[in-house]
Amino acid sequence: MIYTNFREIDKAGRIVISKDIRNHLNIKAGDVLQINADDEHITIKKAEKKCIFCNSLNDLHMFDNKHICAECLSKIKELL
Repeated sequence: MIYTNFREIDKAGRIVISKDIRNHLNIKAGDVLQINADDEHITIKKAEKKCIFCNSLNDLHMFDNKHICAECLSKIKELL
């Protein structure tokens, strides 16, 4: 299903993503979105879950609502 909305940008440069689109994509307050732009288009999508330190997508663990891969977690443990 394709959703099309027209939104006005406010003075701070913000736009509102409609509730039906947020529900369809399971986007909740606090989620991180990836915004890409070229000369003609802006694309917004849910950001991939990746390690906050090395950007790895593998073997992720959650800490304080952030993703940390096993390798970085191991390095942090060595520092303690």
